[in-house]
Amino acid sequence: MAPHAEHDDHEHREKASNEQKPQTQSNGKAGKGRDKGKGKGKGKGKGDAQSKERIQRLDQLYSKKKRQTYFVPTPKSSVELERPGQSSHVVLKVRRIICEKGYPSGTEIDIKSELLKNALSEIFDGVEGLQLNEEPPIISPELLFHARQGLHDRVATENTKDIPNKAFVDQLGVALQYIAEDYASTQSSLLSLSNHDEITFDLLWALFPPKVTVWTKENLLREHQLLKLQKGEYGQRQNGSRYFSLEMRFIAQDGEKLGWTEKTLNIEQFDGAKKVYNLTCVPFDHLPAKDSVSTDLKQRGKRYLELLSALSGTYQEYAGPAVIENRDVVVDNEYKKVVMHISGRIMLDNTTLVQQNEYTDLLKPPVTDELDAPSLTDDELLYCNHAIGGFGFRQKRWCIFAISRLNPVIWNDKAFSKLVMETRKRNLVHSLVKSHKNGSDTFDDVVSGKGKGLVGLLSGNPGVGKTLTAEVIAEVTKRPLYMLSAGELGTDVEGVEKKLDMVLEVTRQWGCVLLIDEADVFLQERDGLDLHRNALVSVFLRRLEYFQGVLIMTTNRKRTIDAAFDSRIHFKLHYTDLSPASRFTIWKNCLDNAPVDVSKTGIKDEDIRQLAELKLNGRQIKNAVACAVSIAMEEKEALSVDGIQVILDMVLDTSGMD
Repeated sequence: MAPHAEHDDHEHREKASNEQKPQTQSNGKAGKGRDKGKGKGKGKGKGDAQSKERIQRLDQLYSKKKRQTYFVPTPKSSVELERPGQSSHVVLKVRRIICEKGYPSGTEIDIKSELLKNALSEIFDGVEGLQLNEEPPIISPELLFHARQGLHDRVATENTKDIPNKAFVDQLGVALQYIAEDYASTQSSLLSLSNHDEITFDLLWALFPPKVTVWTKENLLREHQLLKLQKGEYGQRQNGSRYFSLEMRFIAQDGEKLGWTEKTLNIEQFDGAKKVYNLTCVPFDHLPAKDSVSTDLKQRGKRYLELLSALSGTYQEYAGPAVIENRDVVVDNEYKKVVMHISGRIMLDNTTLVQQNEYTDLLKPPVTDELDAPSLTDDELLYCNHAIGGFGFRQKRWCIFAISRLNPVIWNDKAFSKLVMETRKRNLVHSLVKSHKNGSDTFDDVVSGKGKGLVGLLSGNPGVGKTLTAEVIAEVTKRPLYMLSAGELGTDVEGVEKKLDMVLEVTRQWGCVLLIDEADVFLQERDGLDLHRNALVSVFLRRLEYFQGVLIMTTNRKRTIDAAFDSRIHFKLHYTDLSPASRFTIWKNCLDNAPVDVSKTGIKDEDIRQLAELKLNGRQIKNAVACAVSIAMEEKEALSVDGIQVILDMVLDTSGMD
């Protein structure tokens, strides 16, 4: 702090004595000062005189002429400046900071008592950005106000001792006296508002002390979240709109470590009094149904830690909103996050999300204060993140999912019996996939890491059951299915290699069945003319050699496959066109899978046999039934052969087919 200077600016004193009440800040470096009308009606006894001696009130000004900071007694305080070497019993030095225009810009309090400083450090333990360790220790008036209960409790505890520390009680009492005098009207207003559980915008600071637990649903998924407040302060935008900013923390995992991470939310300015529980951010003690919310969040916190502990991800069902990145738009130096509806099976895996997505912002901000998951207390579980990262298999997107919307996968154990395939072949494929284990020596090669994968090739015309076979195999072996078309990999050699590496790695890690549909471009026989296609085939061959998972490829061109794949494919199945008997089974299965609230009593086996005579493939049959079911549900009618025939004639153009 700059040395004192003699007062040489009368104008500053005149303006300071007629100051306007400055804007309140919470936990800031400069505060608001005294309430108007404080202490009215109080006597001027010995206690008041002693209090005045212990609380020094000064105005802090700056002389441009002498380039020095100087102090003068605050008007109406009649305080003398402390002289060098003079013994002082001052506990609080209250400094009004006067700006260049001569008006108060805020207030700071120097703590002159070591005992009081230590008590305040205990009360605000864990709160960042304090100035209590500076010399002299500094605190804002609002922060001292927030310490009132902690100071009261410590004085009460000390007074219960056989020999209380008189200096401790006395010096903490001075701080309490300051709060009682300077915040008399504030406490009166708060008491009146609290009777109706209301608050005004200008008093929000008093509702949010540091370390208070805050409830909010201000997140893209609109989920309950508890956070711990670090600091609250008012702000104003260039357009003049005001807000109250809450700097808070909650527990999350950023893909590498678990711990406290930061989140800032704003409460926009509002007029008059507002119900506390209607604020966008609510002190948890003011939340209706607090106990039930607390129970739910504690269970969610446990679930969050369980999901994070899974080394190879957790496979789940999901239906609801999820957060994705729009990498075409950057907001506040981060990719814009948007919400999309996700339905289907997903894999939850924060670590792999970060590993496979360089520069992703989905799990930001990063953890700043690391924690040990097994050591988290029940109270800390309340602050755990409401969401976790993962991958949507149907959408092929990395997302953030709400934990509350997760459900276990319900496997269809009867799926295999519905597969229209020769029984011997069906059982052989099932046994191969089920017995395969990632990294198992069963499929090892002479060279370490080679030959551990299981690769199958399914060939045949479209709609004969190739894709369905892969889906059923994944279902009955209880493995995730990662479906990928050759078109999604692209045709650029470098891009294909990078994309293929990512897909092969995550499918191996998650134990997926990987289906590459219509893989002809990667399987086609090489020649001396098309160097680009030759490069694609070579890249694919190299990746197959070291792949350690389960891969099934489909093709419509069995005869054009490069000979080098023969030694890398463990089983091959060729599908002939469907026979009438096969089509009958497919029609029957699709109709049986129709929703239970759709009546199918009007469709007899004889009707299905007539439909089976139409030369349709499995996909066409499935689509026809789906369309007919949708129309029947919309019109609230029973499913009928005539309705199916209309769909076949209009959508599939089967008129005249025999």
